[in-house]
Amino acid sequence: MLAVFLRSLFIQAAWNFKGMQNIGFSFALAPGLTHVLGENASRGIERSLSFFNTQPYMAPTIMGVYLHLYERGEETSIPKIGPSLSGSLAALGDTFFWATLKPIMALLLIVCVVTGAPWCALAVLVGYNAVHVWIMAWGFSQGYSKGMEGALAVGRAISINRTGRISLGIPFLCGVVLFLAAVRLAPPDIPGVPHVGHTPPGVLGGILFIAAFALARAGARIYWFVYGVFALSVIWTMLK
Repeated sequence: MLAVFLRSLFIQAAWNFKGMQNIGFSFALAPGLTHVLGENASRGIERSLSFFNTQPYMAPTIMGVYLHLYERGEETSIPKIGPSLSGSLAALGDTFFWATLKPIMALLLIVCVVTGAPWCALAVLVGYNAVHVWIMAWGFSQGYSKGMEGALAVGRAISINRTGRISLGIPFLCGVVLFLAAVRLAPPDIPGVPHVGHTPPGVLGGILFIAAFALARAGARIYWFVYGVFALSVIWTMLK
């Protein structure tokens, strides 16, 4: 089944408007269907060419569930559970990966740059990919061995409640980034703004940290902070 998992990494290579991810999904599922159905694999491949769309990292879980049902002779239930399963996991995956994990990793990358340790960016990239590859591999294993119970286990692992707790890292890191920017990037005196030059960088950084945390908790978009820090960094660098 390793071939199924490896192929799932390219599920969006043949993305199309009509079937979305259906071609990539069928391509990834084909080795598993051959293993389970033998000469009748074409029947399963043809069924999987119908419309399919989900969060890409959740696709292996669904593949595992499909193969589990085929192996047990319960393939007739696939059209019933397929759309709801792919939609539910897509919502959880989008919230966990796109709306939470990626912003956290982006902020960590900014911290690496501001602290003068760009090599840490490699560790951040490795960390992000380790999480999503593990979810993909574990999800496929759970889906194939336990069917829908396995898919539910994956859903619980990245549940809305758990994702909400992890998302607290976003406002915290926003504050950290602005604190570090104030301490490390601000010049001792800014022409035309004398009061800032007499403010200890640590105090200014603390104020920015609290402000960023409060704004992020209030629902301010992460992109405001990213672009804002970038703009401030450029301005402060020019004023030095």
